[in-house]
Amino acid sequence: MTLLSGLPQDHTFNVNTTNVGGASRGDVIADPNLPDSERSIDRWFNTAFLQAAAPGVFGNAGRNIIRGPGRKNLDIMVARNFAMPWEGHALQFRFESFNFTNTPSFGQPNSSVGSPSAGLISEADEPRRIQFALKYVF
Repeated sequence: MTLLSGLPQDHTFNVNTTNVGGASRGDVIADPNLPDSERSIDRWFNTAFLQAAAPGVFGNAGRNIIRGPGRKNLDIMVARNFAMPWEGHALQFRFESFNFTNTPSFGQPNSSVGSPSAGLISEADEPRRIQFALKYVF
């Protein structure tokens, strides 16, 4: 699954060329999304895909034009109930694993085009977690 990374107007291109009191999105001059073989957490998208719009003119860059990293996750739970000699009583053993395959889930890239950290992914979600449990049911 591919998640989209939005480009908020104040983080897209930090130059006021429209004279309206805020930053402009700029003009797209290349595809912002790199091929899969060129992507890394240090450079997730083409940071040179944008140029400043002409003074007094809004740029043509749209919203959500940069694709962020996808997310794959597999959670597993296996349980076994052992009957106790008393009616309605049982002992349950559980194995649970969150992110069982330990696939990294990276955060969204920094979308502040023009800054040194543009295109950098600086966060990731939780690694694999495994837990065992013993539960007495009555």
